[in-house]
Amino acid sequence: MILVTGATGLLGNCIARELIHRGEAVRVLCRKNTPRTAIEGLAVEVHEGDLSKSDVIDRAVEGCTAVIHSAAMIHIGWQFLAESREVNVEGTRRIVEACVKHQAKMVHISTVDTMFAANRSERPINESDPRPSLNAAKSEFRDGVNKMACAYVISKTEAEQVVRNATVNGLRSTIIHPGFMLGPYDWKPSSGRMMLEINKAPILLAPSGGCSVCDARDVATATVNAIERGANDNSYIVAGDNLTYQQLWQLMLSTFGKRRTVRVAGRKFLEVVGKVIDATNRGLRLKERDLNGAMIGMGNLFHFYDSTKATQTLNYQRRPIETTLHDAWEWLKK
Repeated sequence: MILVTGATGLLGNCIARELIHRGEAVRVLCRKNTPRTAIEGLAVEVHEGDLSKSDVIDRAVEGCTAVIHSAAMIHIGWQFLAESREVNVEGTRRIVEACVKHQAKMVHISTVDTMFAANRSERPINESDPRPSLNAAKSEFRDGVNKMACAYVISKTEAEQVVRNATVNGLRSTIIHPGFMLGPYDWKPSSGRMMLEINKAPILLAPSGGCSVCDARDVATATVNAIERGANDNSYIVAGDNLTYQQLWQLMLSTFGKRRTVRVAGRKFLEVVGKVIDATNRGLRLKERDLNGAMIGMGNLFHFYDSTKATQTLNYQRRPIETTLHDAWEWLKK
């Protein structure tokens, strides 16, 4: 039996499907009020509960040989740090404790956002590069740039450290760092929202940075492989094609069958826009939305990564990005 958290999300859903395809018995942990459309019809054992209760997690992990911890709160912004820490850090801590107690292997889904961004587009970041410090205002690593110290980056970095620290207490763990994932089965949708927004936007001004685009189905396959192939206390970047946002959005338009040109917005202009949004949120005490200074700042960075280690060790194989975009768009349209 293998437990999957976050099975209603894009990656977690693909992981559950991959495990079932391999004939594994799958158990999923689902919150009471979370829509379960993503797992309808799947041969999974559902345990109702969330990451806030140790006893619920303990019962879910009991009898499992491995746990793939994919659940997370994703908010790239300055607000909701306490909420992000409760889910991402304390929730992970409870999963870790249950895995140690029941001697289950843990595959922890982290993110490339716990790593540096690339200082140069031609020099992607890999696992042997140093890790950024949350306390450092500026990177001293010449090939890397600090990410925005927002709720998501801080909480996922701290969660990853919880996993690493637990190895001294007997935890067997492997950490996966996915890139920007697209693909079918994006029920919420999550990253698929980018495609929906690009499709309907009257004017397209891309930020000056870029991301490492991968297919959630391929990431899921590598993640499941990590149960057996992933070395203990090791991490693997599972990313993809390193593209500027201008290049990615242009490919998306081609997928939609639209002949339009994506232009790049000036970095300074976007920084001013971010500051205005943040100041407005603070001044009017507004609830922060997806578009904020942290999100804009992240958009100006090169989130470029090297997946060679995962390719060699986890047998990570990537389908063409054109296939990913096509499949994702066809699924979203339906």
